[in-house]
Amino acid sequence: MEKIIKKIFMIVFSIFVCVTFILFVIQREFSIKYLILSVLVLFGAVVSLQLHMLFKKEINNPVLLLILIAVASLVPRIIWVLLVHVIPQSDFYTYHSLAEALAQGNILYPKFISLFPHVLGYSKVLSLVYTVFGARPETAVIFNIVLNLGILFLLYTLGKLFYDEKTGLIAALIYAFWPSQIFYNALVLTEPFFTFCTLFVIVLYLVIIRNIKKPRCLILSFIGIGVAAGLLKYIRPASVIMLLSIMIHYLFLHQTKTVSNKERNKLYLYKAGLILIILISYSLTSSFILNRIGHRVGFEAAGNSSGFYILVGLSQESEGRWNQEDSSLLDPMISQGMTSENMQKIYSDMGIERLKNMNLLSFIQLQINKNRHMWGNDCKGISYAQNSISNTSHISISKHSKWLIFIADGYYFVFLLLSCAAFYVARGKLATDSYILYLFILGTVAAHMLVEVHSRYHYTAVPLLCVLAAAVFTRNRYTLFRSKSE
Repeated sequence: MEKIIKKIFMIVFSIFVCVTFILFVIQREFSIKYLILSVLVLFGAVVSLQLHMLFKKEINNPVLLLILIAVASLVPRIIWVLLVHVIPQSDFYTYHSLAEALAQGNILYPKFISLFPHVLGYSKVLSLVYTVFGARPETAVIFNIVLNLGILFLLYTLGKLFYDEKTGLIAALIYAFWPSQIFYNALVLTEPFFTFCTLFVIVLYLVIIRNIKKPRCLILSFIGIGVAAGLLKYIRPASVIMLLSIMIHYLFLHQTKTVSNKERNKLYLYKAGLILIILISYSLTSSFILNRIGHRVGFEAAGNSSGFYILVGLSQESEGRWNQEDSSLLDPMISQGMTSENMQKIYSDMGIERLKNMNLLSFIQLQINKNRHMWGNDCKGISYAQNSISNTSHISISKHSKWLIFIADGYYFVFLLLSCAAFYVARGKLATDSYILYLFILGTVAAHMLVEVHSRYHYTAVPLLCVLAAAVFTRNRYTLFRSKSE
């Protein structure tokens, strides 16, 4: 069973990466720039496969190296936010203004929050930071950098848990200089906090299944995971992807011991019971938080906030992105006094109707367009900054955007290809536990086949690519060019 599942992951992830890269190469409008960048990406990926020889040397002081990498990661981030000042707009303004109001004991956008309860989650966290350090966008920017540092340490921990300290250090090093993860720090957004929390829960889960054997302790620990996922739902609904990844991994990939066929059925039943415990604790926690949010805003909050995202995600005209036409349906429904739950259901039904009216060719074309928008680039942090740049900024984003975009997309695709190459060049040496990261990425891909897409929605997948690509350098026994003596 385990081998079959791993083979499926390899095939599906390889198809996803190949399709994404091919769509990047063959842009809608031919550009010599993209052709050159594609060639450089392939060259960089092939050269990287040969670099495992550099990492054969033993590491004597990993803690010191990790500290040096962490300090090095701060340099480009601090320079970027000192040079680039952004005025929060759109979603970024919503989070900032709501957090500012919450820090003063007030509430904004009550009906909007009842429709999309997760909006309150990050704003509440940010309001606590604002209360201590001041309600300014600059505070959120510094908070982003601190979270980036936390993500770096968690990537090191994951690499160490999967393989060894060397892999963890390489994963941290790759992340330290990832362009988009630097660019996004200038914005007030939920992704850094959500990513940090997601990685923390995954690390916690791995530590639990490796070290806790007593049933009572395991039950309590799994309740904790369910509670954490329930809380994270109100930061970003994508927490359900993390939860499903954990459950699938535990049920089908985590083997506590070699057992007979008869005992295997009992083991699966035992695991299914623990998964049920996670689901119950997740459901109870999310229901409790939902009720608290409804009480806070004075409207009954929608238990399922995916309706609008499904409607938008299945819009062929907007290619699965936010659009004014779908958004304009909101005000008439509010004026009619509809509950948030009913509004989301109407949105969901309309979205399903769109899906039914598509033929296979139209659906495939929609998915191609959505892939381009969500996975086909990693440079939108530049666009966001460029569109809302403050006059206090010390550099012109427009002047430098071309080469910044070039670097961001190039770096992203090199390590996206290497994360896929790990299946082939490190075959037999990939840790079973590392498949939880592939699960999360593929789960994100699958979810966004239906719901709305934006490039920044793949933010959480980027750090995972760092760990997966790092395995190429430490597990790699593949050499493209062999000497005659070999």
